[in-house]
Amino acid sequence: MIRILTFLLCTVGVLSFKIKSDNFCGVEASASLIHHNPWVVFLEYWRGDYRTDIRCTATLIDSSHVITAAHCIKKPKFTRLVARLGEYDLAQSVDCVNGICSSNVIQLQVIEQIVHPDYDGRANDIAVLRLEAEAPYTDFIRPVCLPSGELQPKITFAASGWGEIPRLGYYSSIKKIIPLPLWERDACIVAYKNFKVPPHVICAGGIEGVDTCRGDSGGPLLWVRERVVELWGVTSLGNVKCGTKDSPGIYTNVADYLEWIIAVIETLNEKNVNENHL
Repeated sequence: MIRILTFLLCTVGVLSFKIKSDNFCGVEASASLIHHNPWVVFLEYWRGDYRTDIRCTATLIDSSHVITAAHCIKKPKFTRLVARLGEYDLAQSVDCVNGICSSNVIQLQVIEQIVHPDYDGRANDIAVLRLEAEAPYTDFIRPVCLPSGELQPKITFAASGWGEIPRLGYYSSIKKIIPLPLWERDACIVAYKNFKVPPHVICAGGIEGVDTCRGDSGGPLLWVRERVVELWGVTSLGNVKCGTKDSPGIYTNVADYLEWIIAVIETLNEKNVNENHL
């Protein structure tokens, strides 16, 4: 997540776009924590044969594509990027919660990185990544739904990632669930009176000690609508002191970029078809 004053590192609705699966998007296998947010992806940054300690998150939207923050692509230095799917606890080789154990983590190379053309270091902080192969859908790897309809006032989102835990100063090894209430844009602008809040964003949070933080960049801001989970935001900006009361996080509003996302994926799919026919 880019913290202000310092840099750190399926579909539903009116648009016609189908993920390549018969599975429903945005549906978890059970209420168990290990099944929670199976669309959340851990990004590994490599320089040659060495994995760096850079940490960002992404979200699976179909079997071949994930969405993340543009600054997760433009800011770090790396030679290759790997998506880890089906991850829960980074500290364990096999993840088990209350007798339910996950299947093996899937690691797929990122072969295309498409950053929004109007990204300027803050605004339009969104990117689409293409994976080297289709991800297998399991109870631990599933796509989220893209947003539909309109946001309702006074809703509470859930963010996720393996970033720093506010006030503790160390990264979480376990995939977090972070409840964040929606803020009105006018209130968000007042909260950041010394900083220009970018357009096309959602502000959420502002609860003391509860926040996305360094390392959560690119991860999802999710809203459960009629028992289906939709991706509404991408973790982008926030107060340098994570979890500061009345200082919400700033998330790229995915709904404002739906046409661009769909156009990018259609272009990448066409490119893939053409390359396979060569």
